[in-house]
Amino acid sequence: MISKKLVLISIGSLLISIATISFMGQKAAITVSKNTVLAATPLILVGEYGQEGVFLGLPSRKERNELSDLLGQNPQLTEERNVHRKVYKAKLISFDKLQKKQSSKAFSQYEVKFKDKVTAQEHTLDLLSFESKDGIIFVAEPGSETPHLIPKPTDISQQLFQHDQNLYILDTKTLQVKAIGDEQAQYTTKQKIKDLPDLGIEHGRILHWIQQPNWSPDGNTIAFLSNRNRIESNHIEVWIHDLITNQELKVYHRENTTPHILGWTADNKILINESKHTGGGGVLVAIDPKTGLRQEFISGDFVGQSDDRQTVLYVKRNSRHGELYALNLSNGTSQLLYKTPIEESLSIGQIDFSKDSTRFAIGLLNKKTGVESFLVYNLQTKNTKRLELPQGKRFYGRMTVKWLGDELAVPVESRNLNLQYSEAETLLMSTF
Repeated sequence: MISKKLVLISIGSLLISIATISFMGQKAAITVSKNTVLAATPLILVGEYGQEGVFLGLPSRKERNELSDLLGQNPQLTEERNVHRKVYKAKLISFDKLQKKQSSKAFSQYEVKFKDKVTAQEHTLDLLSFESKDGIIFVAEPGSETPHLIPKPTDISQQLFQHDQNLYILDTKTLQVKAIGDEQAQYTTKQKIKDLPDLGIEHGRILHWIQQPNWSPDGNTIAFLSNRNRIESNHIEVWIHDLITNQELKVYHRENTTPHILGWTADNKILINESKHTGGGGVLVAIDPKTGLRQEFISGDFVGQSDDRQTVLYVKRNSRHGELYALNLSNGTSQLLYKTPIEESLSIGQIDFSKDSTRFAIGLLNKKTGVESFLVYNLQTKNTKRLELPQGKRFYGRMTVKWLGDELAVPVESRNLNLQYSEAETLLMSTF
């Protein structure tokens, strides 16, 4: 069904912020940023489709509190599958990058059912779909229990998702769900845990059948983490699922380390951050899934990877400041981009690259004043700017900044100490 027209809050006021930045010991030019309020609610950018950007509205903190109060007063509603719809209505916003205009975006809602082959339990995906220049796009309905959908890089109709540690692919053309991997093996392994000796809290017997699934650039392989071979919390291995052969293989493990999958290189190697159990910083490593060969790049904490998979940002820390570097994966060279002053820290959860991978924005926090801002850096021209959030605003929860053309879409909220009454909105911040 097509939803009713959505009521959008369009605020034409422009907010101005002026700031300077200390970059490699020098002052950059003062930057004036025009900040337009896109909506008085938290939004996440679904994607850019030609001149159109499409945003998905998410439940605000106020709406989540209302739902919590409703369930507290009516415990029986916890059995209702879509109880979130009593306080929250799904909404999509279309933004014309050329005309700088927004409008409601029509969408359809679907319920797609699938079964666990082992337990025969039925599950439901609550989905929204909309038309775009690139075809029909599907997303999980906000507020529902539907897991995040990860589109195949070479075919957006194939959407990967994880449920109960199993992997599935939703075909949005047929609305059919296919399990990949061995569900029976996972079920059998779960049962075996009961017969294993207790290792205590430190090591544990928690099964991580599949964690951090990540598509390869060619869409033929999914990398993931697992401890299925030795069920201990500190024994994690790198695995792949080959969609051509429908086989799962362990490709890498190193004793006394824990890997975290970051993505893939452009030449189809698995990019991981490897940390030692004894502590210390991480190591950025590429793993060849065909041979298991390990290529070590640098020591540091991973921050982000460009859309073209050529550049990785990482941080090195010392007692006085943090250093932000860019690693060129094609030639293995690193470049120091920014040193944080003593009173400042990088908000590494706030990071995004532009669609053409030439620019990135990363959050900064002044630890003395609490003021949050962005460092905007152009990798080609080496130009840098600093954009401060409007007075009294801070980043909204765990939602991250997203590039939309030459602007940044930034969910923010008031710096109200009482989070229950904190108001959220989404800004478009010009980088010119």
